[in-house]
Parts: sequence; structure tokens; C-alpha cells
Amino acid sequence: MAKLILTVNGEVAGTHFIDTPRFTIGSIADSSLQIALPGVSRSHAVIFTVGNDDILEDLNSTNGTLVNGQKITRHILQHDDVIEIAGCQIRYRSQKAASGPSLDRTMVIKGLAPEVAEKSPALASLERVGAKRAGQAREGGRLGLVRMTKGPQAGQEIELPRVLRTFGKPGVQVAVINRRPHGYFITHVEGRKPALLNGRSIGLDPRPLAPDDVISVGDEELQFQLR
Repeated sequence: MAKLILTVNGEVAGTHFIDTPRFTIGSIADSSLQIALPGVSRSHAVIFTVGNDDILEDLNSTNGTLVNGQKITRHILQHDDVIEIAGCQIRYRSQKAASGPSLDRTMVIKGLAPEVAEKSPALASLERVGAKRAGQAREGGRLGLVRMTKGPQAGQEIELPRVLRTFGKPGVQVAVINRRPHGYFITHVEGRKPALLNGRSIGLDPRPLAPDDVISVGDEELQFQLR
């Protein structure tokens, strides 16, 4: 389990484990990591756990978030990264990250190692389906987009040029669509139940997206397309 070591004025002020899919950092009391100091926004930043990766995102804070001295909007955390918020330092420690890129970042579906597939025929079948759908999604390297069919943004089209884009209702149900070299994927982030893909639960592993897929998450419904 990854952990954060908070240092204030050169002294260690506490160690916090990232033990939830959505780990919040801010000055308000219900933050996963509360930093009640001047310059820290109420909801300053959040760390999403997506597959095997922890992803830090600044929540439009007043004074910004730095990683290793660089201002970031979104950053995949690496072992020994130093997060800076309003003069405080937060060191990210994770042996999982120290071992290099996760399978989730480089494979179609987490757990694609051949020795795992050999042990599980059902998983091997799922992998073949995932590879086929991912191939459809990367056809021509086209840009992905979603058409919002239900919810506050109904009628809008949202392009997906960024690496990550979250959908859903924070605190209730959230999923992230991320763009990889081999296609677009959707992954559960937050909520008691994962989002639905074509009427079925996406589960806890990344799922490849193909044109015309329908996603239901939180109070939103959206259709994935390629342009």
C-alpha cells in the first residue's frame, strides 16, 4: 500500500496510507489528508487509484500543486515523488511504483502475464475479447469523444484528447476514461458499485472501449465514439 509522508517546516508531521480509491487533500476536516494551513484550499487535490497507478490531480486550487518542483494539473505518481502544497512537502512512497510501470499501464487488461492466463482459461478468453475491442478503438489513431445522452451535460459532445477524463458524481459513483497507445479504456474509481458498460458492470479492472459503447455512471449516460 502506498503512503504519504507529510513534512511541515522541515519536521515530519505524519504518515498517511492511500487506502481509498479517492484520497483527498485539503484544509477541510473530512479530507483524507487534512492540512489546515494558510494557502491550502478547502479541496486542494485528490489522488485517484486507477488499476495499479496512483494519479494526483489538482482541484483548481488557489495556489496550485507541485511535483518535484513542477506545477501540475495531473500526474502519475512515481516512487519518491515530492508533492508540494503551500510550502508543505508530501513524499510519495510505493514499492509498487518503484518496480516500474504497472501491467495496467502497458497491457490491455490487468493481469495479462502469460503464466496468469495459463492458470485461468476464463481470463484468457476475456483477454482475447479485450484485445479485439482495443484494436477496434485504436483504428486509425482516431480521437475519442463521448456524446452525453443523460445528466447535467445532456446534448453535449466532449472530446477526449487528454490522458484522463473523469465522469460521474463525486462521492457516489465515478469512473475514468483514459487514452493509451492501444485505445481508450474505462476504469472504476469511486462508489459502492462500478459503472455500467452496455448494461453490464465494468468491474474493478480496466475495460476497453469500442465505438457505440454506452456508459452509465452516477447520474450521467454517455455514448463513446471515435472521430
